[in-house]
Amino acid sequence: MRHFLSPAVTKAVAASVVGCAMLAMSARAQAQEAPAGALGQGFGAQGQFVLDGDATAHFDKFNKAGWIFEVRPALDYFVIPNVTIGAVVGFGIDNAKDKGVLVGGRAGFNFNFTEHLSFWGRVGVKYNHVSHDVGAPTHETDVTVDVPILYHFAPHFFAGLAPYYNVNVSGPDSYGFGYVVGGWF
Repeated sequence: MRHFLSPAVTKAVAASVVGCAMLAMSARAQAQEAPAGALGQGFGAQGQFVLDGDATAHFDKFNKAGWIFEVRPALDYFVIPNVTIGAVVGFGIDNAKDKGVLVGGRAGFNFNFTEHLSFWGRVGVKYNHVSHDVGAPTHETDVTVDVPILYHFAPHFFAGLAPYYNVNVSGPDSYGFGYVVGGWF
């Protein structure tokens, strides 16, 4: 993929955007304490656990070239209203018998717009180790930023679209859209 900006400029811009977003969101944290059943149907209360899928389970089939199956469950905890810490683990395999393990940590901030719509921005670090059937293993470390827009279709359940940007410490960056499905208790 061709980049129009140098990698250093791209990373600096990404870091600036994330920093400004986190500052802007933190200014609203005190005014966001809504009772259960109100905005976001109660999502974001202190003490809640959130179980979701970071890229969830997916099965990718490449054009006559193979497939990948991967599962990435995640668990987050609201340490104070609307502020989370969490972890993600992942396991994957492909048609070449390559096996991957992913671990990561993250922090996030939730902002409820309406009863059914919220924004849950998260920043984290992920490490991925892939053992190849033939050849040496590969490793990758990413600083990740994702900004899911969630729709709370029922109390304790949500789904959403999640734009993301991964700053790869040892290689090319990646970005795109994912989805997230989860619930909280």
